[in-house]
Amino acid sequence: MEHITAAQIARAVGGRILCGDGETPVLDICTDSRKAKPGDLYVPILGARVDGHAFIGSAAEQGAAAVFTSQPILAEQSAGGKKPVFIQVEDTLQALQALGGFCRGQLAIPFVGVTGSVGKTSTRAMIAAALSAGFHTFQTEGNANSQVGVPITLSRIHREYEAAVIELGMSEPGEMTRIASIAGLNAAVITNIGISHIEQLGSQAGILREKLHITDGLADGGVLILNGDDELLYPGAQTDWKACQEKYRTLYYGFGDHNTYQAGEAEPEGEGMRFTLCYPGGTLCVHLPVMGEHHVRNALAALACADVFGIPVSDAAAALRDFQGVPHRQERVEFPVLGISVIDDSYNASPDSMRAAFSTLAMTKSRGRKIAVLADMWELGEKTRRYHYETGQALARTDTDVLVTVGELALEIAAGAAKERPDLLIHSFADRSEAARWLEQNREPGDLILFKGSNGMRLFEIVEAWRNKR
Repeated sequence: MEHITAAQIARAVGGRILCGDGETPVLDICTDSRKAKPGDLYVPILGARVDGHAFIGSAAEQGAAAVFTSQPILAEQSAGGKKPVFIQVEDTLQALQALGGFCRGQLAIPFVGVTGSVGKTSTRAMIAAALSAGFHTFQTEGNANSQVGVPITLSRIHREYEAAVIELGMSEPGEMTRIASIAGLNAAVITNIGISHIEQLGSQAGILREKLHITDGLADGGVLILNGDDELLYPGAQTDWKACQEKYRTLYYGFGDHNTYQAGEAEPEGEGMRFTLCYPGGTLCVHLPVMGEHHVRNALAALACADVFGIPVSDAAAALRDFQGVPHRQERVEFPVLGISVIDDSYNASPDSMRAAFSTLAMTKSRGRKIAVLADMWELGEKTRRYHYETGQALARTDTDVLVTVGELALEIAAGAAKERPDLLIHSFADRSEAARWLEQNREPGDLILFKGSNGMRLFEIVEAWRNKR
């Protein structure tokens, strides 16, 4: 945050100062008392198991300049010897979101919002890279795409930025409306409608309805940019988005010839991809330093955004040649000391993203074996085991040499793969540590190893342990 005081924050969120100097400057926001820094506003969040109010004293001891509180007596008593400015609010989460909306209102720059079941983060990063050809561009850091993360993200966009790309995630009804509304978007991108979070939202139709609420934050005259190859988003689909199409300028991207921004002749090129972009301005050969057809789609969305905001598409395409990817999302890592290569896609997983990872593994050349280390996928609802089984079948149809599964649900991946391809070498382990030991003992020089699973399975820890040996 720039040049803001505790008193200004109180006014912005409809709170009142209980004690402390209202002219105290506030520099940043934190919700974890252990990470509080001098000058922070500490926002205690009421969670399912823990109430952040219990840690106000800890945040104060670490130098927090101000705190929100919906429990003023408890808050003052818990502050200990150091007394930050206490701002009383009715609901700390709602106050945080109001503050995010206030910060957004101070910025007269174009905002792009990105949502979807799969590929939000990679698409967001690629859009930011494309926009950087014309603007000093801010993008969401890490995975701060939630009801808590989005307002904090908005507070960190300083005035020197000329554009912003904001990732918007949701896992429950109503969440997208809240975060999109405070983000104030000029363009909204939907990457796809998959089955991530189907456990909470019931069906793909329910996921579609919630994703479309990104338009609740889209300005009049804004642009809606959709994956035209998605069966629920493509121009002929009989779905809820048609009302949005009537209200907003709608553009499509993908491989089909009905798309406004179409990729033709996509093929691997070295360690990346090459394709021909066909768009209203003509055709252009585009080179990407990352592998996989899904990255071609990401690039199409990025080039569409650049075109919408007046950046020459050729300049945006040139910027994409330097795209570095996102950590733990199909990140290519070389381990010369170990003699192996890794595709670290361990951040998260769904059936759709698993298939995209398999495609990348299949396209990537290897001097030795191709090994897929696959872990449980979470939040897939009542068809969870079926989705895992079908994922195994899909893996078995590739040129993978060895399958390693981690976790109870992933046993279904092993079962599906074994049924589809009985000669595939399969090793199943109950947990990550067992799998790590097997890999330590059995990896060979020249191996190419894919890691993919839900973030909570923490496969990235295996990769990080190997990094320490480089």
